[in-house]
Amino acid sequence: MPKTLFVNQTVEILNRAFHDTSPSNASYNSQVTQETSVGASAFALQFGASFTSLTEDELSTRILGNMGVLPNAGLQTAVKEYLVSVGKVNVGIVALQLGEILSGLEQATGDMAVYKAAAVAWNAELDASYLYSANPANTVPSPAGPLGDFGLTLPLTAGDDAISSAQTSNWGDTILAPVSGMLSSADAIDGGLGIDTLKATLAAGAAVAPTLKSVEKVLITAGSGAEFSAAGATGLADLRVDAAAGPATFSGVGLATTVGIQNSGAGGALTVKFAGAGGPSDSANLVFADAAGDDEIIVAGVETLVVQSAPGTVAATTVNHVRITAAQAEKIVIGGWQALVTTVTGAKVSAIDASGMMLMAALDLTLAGTQGVSIALNTQAAHKVTLGAGADTVSIAGLAGMAAQNMDLSTAATLAASAIEVAGFVSGTDAIKLTSANPVAKTAPGSSELASIAASSSLLAAATLAATTAGANKAIAFRYGADTYILVNDGAAALGENDSLVKLTGVTALADASWTSV
Repeated sequence: MPKTLFVNQTVEILNRAFHDTSPSNASYNSQVTQETSVGASAFALQFGASFTSLTEDELSTRILGNMGVLPNAGLQTAVKEYLVSVGKVNVGIVALQLGEILSGLEQATGDMAVYKAAAVAWNAELDASYLYSANPANTVPSPAGPLGDFGLTLPLTAGDDAISSAQTSNWGDTILAPVSGMLSSADAIDGGLGIDTLKATLAAGAAVAPTLKSVEKVLITAGSGAEFSAAGATGLADLRVDAAAGPATFSGVGLATTVGIQNSGAGGALTVKFAGAGGPSDSANLVFADAAGDDEIIVAGVETLVVQSAPGTVAATTVNHVRITAAQAEKIVIGGWQALVTTVTGAKVSAIDASGMMLMAALDLTLAGTQGVSIALNTQAAHKVTLGAGADTVSIAGLAGMAAQNMDLSTAATLAASAIEVAGFVSGTDAIKLTSANPVAKTAPGSSELASIAASSSLLAAATLAATTAGANKAIAFRYGADTYILVNDGAAALGENDSLVKLTGVTALADASWTSV
C-alpha cells in the first residue's frame, strides 16, 4: 500500500535503511525529539556516523538491499561511487536522500518506472514501521526484515458484535463492515497485537460510536452527513474518510490520532472535533492521500496543524486538492511526497512551514482571511504561494545548490515553469528572505543594466543576461514584462541549472528593503 501516514520520515527511513528494523516506542520518541531539535541533516549525519567503518561497497549494498532495490549492479555501483565522491561521513544524508527519492517513485514513468514496485513496497514498509514504533506496547525493536501482515479478515454482522483479542491473529487483522448498519455503537472490538484496520461504510446521516481497543487504523466510507465518534477508541493511530459522498464528521478524536481524507473526489467537507483540544498549544496531525475532489477539512480548537500530502491508491492522482479551514490555528506545517493544492483559511494563522515538501512535490498555497503570515519553503519543486492581507514574510531556503530542483533551461517556457512563484506580494509591505546553499549576496545593478535585461527578447534571455551581470554567488532582482524576478546564482557566473529563480507576480518595482539574500 502507498505511504500515507503522518510520520517522522527521517527517523523511519534511517532505521529501515541501516538496520532493517523499527525502533521501540521509547527509542523512536527519543530519536524524533533529537531530529526535531537538530534538524534532519544533522540527525542523519549522526545516525550514519556509526557505520563509517564499512566500505563504500558494503554501505551501498546494505542500504539499497534494505530498501528492496537490489539486485541492480548499475545502481549499486553508482551509489558506491557517489559515497566515494562525497565521503562516507555523509552516508546518513545519502541514505536519507535515497529513501526520500524512492518514496516518490510510486507513479514514476520512463526510465524510473522500473522502481515503481519497489517504491510501493518501501512505502508500505515505512507505513508499517511507523505504526510499530508509535505503539507504546512495543518496548523492543522489531525483528529484522519486513513487517509482515499475516492477519485475519473478520466480518461484522448487522447485529451487536463483540470481537475479543482471543479471536484475532495478533498479526494485523482487518475488520470489515462493508454494508451500512454493520458497524454500530453497540459493537465492541479488541484487535489485540499487530496493526489492525477497521473498514466500515456509514449511510447518509448515520452516527456511530463503537468501542475499539487496539484497532490502529479506521477507514470510513461516509454517506453525506455521517458521523463517526472515536470517543470509545483506545490505541487509534490513523482515522480517515475513504471516498466520502459528502460532508462528514469525526468527533471525540484524540490529539494523538492522525486524521485524513483519502480516495475522495466528491469535494465534501470533513469536520474534525478533537477531544481535549482547547489548551494554549494543542497540535494535531492531518493527512491527504488521493484527495482530488477539492475537499475541505475543518478543524477547530487546535493551534498547530501538521499536514502530510501523500500518494494514495489511485495511480492517476498526482495532486491532492484540499482546503484547510482552521479558526484557531496559529502554525501550519506542511510536508509530504505528493503535490498539494490548498487554500488555508484562518484569521489567527501566523506561520506556515512547508520546508518538508519532498523532492518534486510542488505546493500551490493560497492564503485566505489571514493577517500577516511567515511562510517557509524549500527549493525541491516549483512551488506557488498566493499571499493574503497584512505583512507576509516568505522565506525560501536551499537556493542555488545541488539540493534545489534543477531549472529547465530548454526554453523560456520551461524556465518559467521552474520558477518558485509568489503572487500577491506587495513591495514595501511584504518581505522575501532567500537563503542559499553557499553564501549569496545581493548585487546592485545600474539602471542601464536593468534596462538591458528588461528589454530582452525572452525570459530565458533576460535570466541569462541577469546571471552574467550579477556574477557568481550573487542574487539579482530584475523586471521582465509585468513581473519582478530574483535570480540566485551559484558558483558559476553563467546561467546554469543549479541556479534558482523566484517570480514575484505583478510586482513592477521591488524595494531593496523588501528582500534579502544570504
